[in-house]
Order: sequence, then structure tokens, then C-alpha cells
Amino acid sequence: MSSHPSSFSYLWILTIFTFFHYSLSKQNSTSILCIGYEKTALLEFKNDLIDGANRLFSWNRSNADCCKWYGITCNNQTGHVSEIHLRGPDDATPYWDTQETSIQRFGGKVNPSLHNLTSLEYLDLSCNDFGGNPIPALIGSLRNLTYLNLSESRFSREIPSEFGNLSKLQVLSIRYLYSGDQYVPRLKSLQWLSGLSFLRHLDMSAVQLGDAFDWPQVTQTLLPSTLVELHLSNCGLPPTTPSLTMVNFTSLSILDLSNNNFSTTSIPSWITGLQSLVSLNLAFCDFNGPVPSCLMSMNSLTYLDLSLNQFTDIQAMRNSSTESICNLRELDLSWNKFDGKSLFDVLTNLFECESSKLESLKFAESGLSGDLPLQLGNLKNLVHIDLYGNSISGLIPDSLGDLSSLQTLELGFNSISGPIPDSIGKLSSLLSMKLRSNYISGPLPDTFEGLLALEELDLSYNEINGTIPRSIGQLTKLTNLNIGNNLLTGVVTEDHFANLTSLLSLRGDSNMLRLELSADNWEPPFQLGILSLDSWSLGPKFPSWLQNQTGLSILYLGSTEISDNIPSWFWSTFSGLQYLNISDNNLSSVSLNDFICSEMDEEQKQVIYMNLGRTNLSGDLPDCWTNWEFLNILNFQNNNLTGEFPRSLANLSSLQSLHMNNNKLSGELPVELLNSKSLQIADLSENNFIGGIPKSIGGEGTILKVLSLRSNKLNGKIPDEFCRLDSIQIVDLAGNNLSGRIPNCFNNFSVMTGKVDPGQMVDLASYEFMGSAWLVMRGRVNGYGSILGLVTFMDLSSNDLNGVIPSEITQLVELRFLNFSHNRLTGRIPEKIGDMKLLEIFDVSRNQLVGSIPLSMSKLSFLNLLNVSYNNLTGRIPSSTQFQSFEESSFVGNGLCGAPVSLRCERQGGGRAGDDGEGGGSDESDGPDWGLVTSVVVGFVVGFWVLVGPLVGSKLWRTKYYEFLYDIWCKFCGS
Repeated sequence: MSSHPSSFSYLWILTIFTFFHYSLSKQNSTSILCIGYEKTALLEFKNDLIDGANRLFSWNRSNADCCKWYGITCNNQTGHVSEIHLRGPDDATPYWDTQETSIQRFGGKVNPSLHNLTSLEYLDLSCNDFGGNPIPALIGSLRNLTYLNLSESRFSREIPSEFGNLSKLQVLSIRYLYSGDQYVPRLKSLQWLSGLSFLRHLDMSAVQLGDAFDWPQVTQTLLPSTLVELHLSNCGLPPTTPSLTMVNFTSLSILDLSNNNFSTTSIPSWITGLQSLVSLNLAFCDFNGPVPSCLMSMNSLTYLDLSLNQFTDIQAMRNSSTESICNLRELDLSWNKFDGKSLFDVLTNLFECESSKLESLKFAESGLSGDLPLQLGNLKNLVHIDLYGNSISGLIPDSLGDLSSLQTLELGFNSISGPIPDSIGKLSSLLSMKLRSNYISGPLPDTFEGLLALEELDLSYNEINGTIPRSIGQLTKLTNLNIGNNLLTGVVTEDHFANLTSLLSLRGDSNMLRLELSADNWEPPFQLGILSLDSWSLGPKFPSWLQNQTGLSILYLGSTEISDNIPSWFWSTFSGLQYLNISDNNLSSVSLNDFICSEMDEEQKQVIYMNLGRTNLSGDLPDCWTNWEFLNILNFQNNNLTGEFPRSLANLSSLQSLHMNNNKLSGELPVELLNSKSLQIADLSENNFIGGIPKSIGGEGTILKVLSLRSNKLNGKIPDEFCRLDSIQIVDLAGNNLSGRIPNCFNNFSVMTGKVDPGQMVDLASYEFMGSAWLVMRGRVNGYGSILGLVTFMDLSSNDLNGVIPSEITQLVELRFLNFSHNRLTGRIPEKIGDMKLLEIFDVSRNQLVGSIPLSMSKLSFLNLLNVSYNNLTGRIPSSTQFQSFEESSFVGNGLCGAPVSLRCERQGGGRAGDDGEGGGSDESDGPDWGLVTSVVVGFVVGFWVLVGPLVGSKLWRTKYYEFLYDIWCKFCGS
């Protein structure tokens, strides 16, 4: 019994001692300060850094404990610095994004003092900008490092081989944001990787490894078997070695080889042998053919990205392996070539799963056709569906309503037809539904009120009819609504917007809807940034309910039946407005001086795009544009504006597109405008401008592509300086009083001559808009927008130009429309006109041209309008299917003959040839046929000397010849 108290006392003493020791240790640990020399090293390290945001304000000598400095962690026991966390802003933000982001990044260089932190285990300097300074080799001396992240910090030169000394390293990340960065290193050797025997995570994405990468050596010798993650995206890797069948990656679970041009027909077998893979990214690797079935049967694989390749199918899987595809959670096969195949054809095995785990299915722009399979509703775990930009047709199946977890549904730009099924209303988790640009018809279902989580709804560019259901007004989380370009009709009231408290963007253009409000003082429950209601009936008063929409950046109210003044509160309410369209309304009572010049001294307008075309505006265009510095696109076409062109508008440094056509502007052409270094489109046609085209036109740096001065009162010559507009591709000077000769330097126009390849669109306002132009062809006005960059046009008609058509014009081999009609041009049509093989319209009618139509014109296979009427042309019309298809009116008023005119061409010797008689070509065929004459003469000479030559040169031949003639004579006489 006595031993028990003794044991208890011993245990009690031991407990007290342990507690005391723990308390003492804890007290000591909290009182440990950082090591002095390490503090000094950190301060020296800071001195070489550029810290624009002063993130290291706590790093100073007065702050004694460096373990409490920003980004520093110390070991609790030893006090040594163990971790440095100096990551910059998120790596998803580009370096050039904002000035604020740039300031947050550290710059400068890494001070050598860092090597004094010998206990350092963790170093993160990622997402900074060291401006091309080399990666310091001293990092290789920090032998206790287990984590090193230098990604996206713009170090340059080669990665130091000293990194091979970091034998404890488990994580190494030195990726670059993109391979185009001027500081991306290009490695010559990877031998140093062999020293990293404990490496588990390696990311060298965008580092150029092509010259150093040897597949067998790297995968079997240099990289350790402990590797779990390997990221080598966009590294310029060479094609994989066909003989490579086994690799030493038994633990590898994440492999990213995306954006390498392997140029092989199929995915290599060694990849499909990595049975521990959970995530595989082979996007943009130029693989083609079918996706191998063994890849789809990898049991551990849950994430698979094969986008941006040229896969054409998925190999059928054996019955024993079909269950593995059911484990996939994310599958991306976007931008491949499954042309002609349906989604069911490609994923037959997936749709056979009893319980598929698939959460994300992406096949954007992959050439799919056929219908959406009914079995799509069996993939109960689907969260994301992206089938954008295919040729899928048929109906949206009701079974989609069974996908209770679905959050995004992207079916835009297909050929889907029929109505939206009522079952869509069951998708209570749906966040985004985009059905843009299909053939969806019928009314909108009333079940939309069930989409309680919906934030984005895009139904634009379909054939949806009927009225808008009021249930849309119950979508309290809806931020973006686009129902534009449909066939919707009827009345919209406050009830349709009743609970749209989160709405930021409302687009309803090009429908036949009328907004009727029960009260003039209605205040919408939302605060919009974008409002686009073109073609709605909103008038006749300017909508007063807009006065509380103070955050608008886009306001489109074109063709809305407004017949009113613009309210005085307009600019004070919409101070941040950037895009404005109120065209095709009646604003005749608007004072442009009040609208343009209001409070200009105090306020800089943010407007980038403004369209007030066809609004019955009148009066002088005010000269107060100095504070519209951001203006890129301005449209005042088809109004009644008068006065001279404002100098302040001509001097706007950002103006890219200007449409002032069909007004009554006067005075001389604004030379500052024509020499602008930003202007690409200038349409000043159908005004009253006088004077000549200024000789100073085409100053250095001009990029003018479209210039229309049509139907003004311009006179004088077209100066040679006009040819300095080398970017020009549309020139319309028709309908003026221009005189003199056509300059012979038009071959300086680089787009028209083919020296520069044009883009399809003329992009404006930072690619937000495409340029447009209205051109007169065949007496009709044609509008061009999406292909404006491909249009090449020259119209100098209806002037008083004289002289010959310069031969240099035939060098404009990319020109499609050419009109020199109604002038006083003389001479011939240039012989090499056939070199302009893209010509679609050629009109030189009503001039004084002479000679024949060049035979080379028969090669103009794209020509669909030809007019050479009322000149002094003679000779035969060239024979070709193209020429004989034109009407006789294209050739009348000349001395031409042959089809299609009724006058037949005369044969040699006075007879008349038929319309398609021999020798058709040019008018020279009506005179001597010199080719025939030459042939006859040569034949005669050759025949004569073949027969007579031997008789003259050989006595034996003469004797034999006379004997032959004598024998013939004797036989004749004897008979």
C-alpha cells in the first residue's frame, strides 16, 4: 500500500516538471528574436529591390524582430529565417494591365546577401518584374530549400545549373506567362535536374527547352520517380520518340504538355501507360486522327483536355473498359475536327454510363452536327456544357431539365431550332444560359421564374416570337439579359422588370416592342451599365426614367420614335458614358451647341462612339471639341448641318471614323483631318465643300483607308501628293469638278497593289466596332461592314479629268471596282488591263477613248459589270464567255463590232464575218492577216528551194530531171 502513494507522488512531480518545461520552452520561443546577421542580410536584400507600393515598410532597423516583418517566417525553435513570401499580384493579371498592378510588383535585382539565409526552406518571388536581370546563381547555395517559386517574374538568361545543388527541393516553379516575353530563357542543358532527387512538383512552362530536351534521357534519367506534377506547357518540345514506351513516372498524377507542336498522328503510348494520372492536358499539340481508346480507359483519369488539336473521332472502347470513362469529371475536346459526327457518335460509351461523374463537357467549335442526344439528360452530375460554334441542329431535348446541378449552358452559334422547352425552368442551379445565333422559334416559356440562380441569359439572334413573359421579372440575380434581334412583339411594362434588382446589362435591339409605363415617375429597380433598346417604341418623349441610371457606359436608343429635345440633365447624369447611339430619331429641336459644348470647360467627355445620324439636326456644327479627346467614332450622316468644318474636330487625336455625308457643310476641306495619324475612315460626301484637294494631304503617319469626297464642289487637279495615302483602299472622288490628268503614281497604294495584305475587318475603338462605308455601285448605295477590309474601290467619275489613263493603274491587281466614266479621258485603254484579275466593275463610259478593247480583258473572269459605251473605240469585241454575256448597252456609241453588238465585223476582202467568225480578237483582224501572209510566204520560199535548189546546184539532178520530163513527153505523144 505504501508503494502506491509513492508512485502517485512521482507521477505528480513528473507532471509538474513537464508543465514547467513546456511553459519555459514556450516563453523562450515567443521571446526568440531573428538572428542579427540574417536581419542585416534582409535589409541588404531590400535595398536592391524596387518597391513602388512600399510593401516592405516594416523592413527597417527600428523594427527589431525581422521575424515579424512582412512576408517573413522564422523557425520557432532556432529563430532562423525559414520562409520568404514576396509573391506579386495574381499571375492571371498581365504585366501591362494597369499601372496600379505594376506598382504592386517588386523590381530591381536579388542581392547576393540572400545566400546568408542558410536555413531558408521556402522562397517565393513569383509574379514580380525583375526586368530581365538574371536568375541569381546564389540561390543554388540555399541547400535547405524545399520550395522555390520564381514564376512569371521576368528573370532572363539561362536557369543556373547550380540549382542542381538543391537536393532537398520538392517544388520548383519557374514558368513564364507566355513564350513571347523577351526575357524567356532558352536552356542548353537539363543535366542539373538529376540532382533534384526529391522533386515532386516541376513547372517550367514557356521556358524554351527544345534545344536541350531529349525524351529518353529526361524521362528515364534526369527526372525522379517521385515526381507528382510535371508542367511543360509551351516549351517548344520536340516530337516524342516513337521508341519511348516506358517512363520512370510511377507517381505522376498531373501532366501538362499543352501548346507544344508534336506534329504526330496520335498520342504516344507512354502517356497512356501512366496509370496514376489524374489530370492530363494535351491541348494545342497538333495531334490528329482518333483519340485512342486506351486513353479514355485510364481508371484514375478525371481531368482530360484535348482541345485545339485535330482529332476526328474517339476509338470505340471494349466492353471491359467502358466503366473507366464514367470516372471522368472534366472533358474538353473543343476546337477539333469531328466533322459530320454527332455528339452521341463521339461519346457513345459515355452515354452508356449508369452513373457518370462528368461535370464539364466542352466541344466548342469542333465540327459537330446532328441533334442533341436525349441521353444528355442522363449525365446527372453535369455542371458545365459548352457546345458553342458547331452545326448542331434539331430541338433542345426536354431531358436537359433533369440536370439539376447544371450551372452553365452554352449552345450559341449552332443550328438549333424549335422552342425552348418548359423543362428548362427546372434548372434551379443554372447561372448562365447562352443560346445566341440559332434558329430557336416560338414564344419564351413561362417557366423562367424557376431559374432562381440565373445571372446571364443570352437569347439574341434567333427567331423567338410572341411577348416577353412577366416571369423574367422575377429573376432577382439576373445581371445580363440579351433578347436582341428576335421577332418579339407586344407591350413591356414595369412588371417585366419588377425584381430585376441585380440587372447591369439590358439588350433588346431589333424587336417590335413598346414600353408602356403606368406613371411618368417610374424608377427602375436596377442600375444599368449597358442599355440597348434600338427599334423599341419609347417616344415621343425622351425617356425620363433614364435620369436615375447614372452608371451607364453604353446607351443605344436608335429608331425609338423619339421626337423631343435632349434633356438638360443628359451629360450630368451620364458623365461616364462611352458609347451613344440615338440615330434615326427626330431631334430637330436640339441645339448642337448646347449638346456638344455644355460645361466643356469643366468636364472631359468620356465618349468613344457617338451616332446622331438621320436625326434632322440642323445649324452649324459647333467648334468646341477640344474636350472630346477619347472620341474614336463620330456619325452625323444624313442631317442638315451647315457651316465650315470645325478645326477642333479636325484636330482630335483619337478620331478613327468620321461620317459626315449628306449634310450641307461648306468651306474648304479640313487638311488637319486628312493628315490625321489616327483617322481610318473619312466620309465627307454629298456636302458643299469647295476648293481643291490640298497638296499637303497624306502627311507622314497617315493611315487613311477610306476617303469619300463624292458629290461636293471640289475643283482643280488631283495632286501627286494624293499618292502618299499609301494605306488607302477606297477612294471616291466622283461628282466634283476635278480637272487635269489622273496621277500616274496610284501604284503607290500598297493594299490595291497587293504589297500589303488587308484584314477582313477595319477594327475601330480598340476592336469594339468594325468600320463601315457606303459605296455607290451601279447607281445603288451598298453598305459594307464585316468585309470592309477586303473592299478595294476607286471612283473618279463625273469630273472633268483629261489625258490618258496611266498604265500604272494596271498594277492595282487587288482593285475590285474601277470607275472613270463621264470625264474627257483620251488615248487607249491600257493593254495590260487584264492583269487586274480581281476587277468586278470596270466603267470608262462617256469619255473620248480610242483604239480597240485590249484582248487581255477577256481574262477578267470576275468581271460582272463592264461599260465602255460612248467613246471612240473601234475593232472587234474580244471573244470570251464573259464579254458575250454583257448587254449591247455596255458597248454602244463606239465603232465596235462582233457579239454582243449587232454590227458584224468585215472579213478580209470585203465580206462580213459572223458575230463569232474566225480571227476574233481585236480590231487588227479587220485588216490584213499578217500571220497568214507570213505563213504563205515562208511556205512558198521553203517549197521553192526544196524543189529548185537541187536542180541549180547539181548537174546530175538536172540530167535526171530532164530525162524524166522527156520520158513523160514521149509517152504522151505516143498515146
